[in-house]
Amino acid sequence: MTELFQSGQAVIGVWGTGRVKSFADTGFPVGFVYPREGAYALLSSVCPIAKPDAKPLAQEFINYLLTPDVQGKMGTAYGYGPVNKKAVITDDPNVPMPIGQRAADLIVVDWDTINNNREAWNKRWTREIER
Repeated sequence: MTELFQSGQAVIGVWGTGRVKSFADTGFPVGFVYPREGAYALLSSVCPIAKPDAKPLAQEFINYLLTPDVQGKMGTAYGYGPVNKKAVITDDPNVPMPIGQRAADLIVVDWDTINNNREAWNKRWTREIER
């Protein structure tokens, strides 16, 4: 997407706040808007390896990532919506962060439905759109 915007081949696209914020922070004149119809939550996750001998330090690291301080830094610096409600985020006027009502209004995808239909939908996409 970055190259498409820089070359002028794209002027609008579907992208998450984290990527847009990173791009905007380079000085490129880009912004982010939440569609009137609603925006989808893009999730990232972290978990320790599920093994009986998993190191306790792995869980400590995850707990650290979830602290208000780290969540606030990840939101302010990278445009990620915090999962810790005590995190303090500095909103960006060009890339409004997914916080407050904007976060509450995000649409969460039903991955069970998507995964159960993915193969058929991919075939349909290829047949009707991609051809």
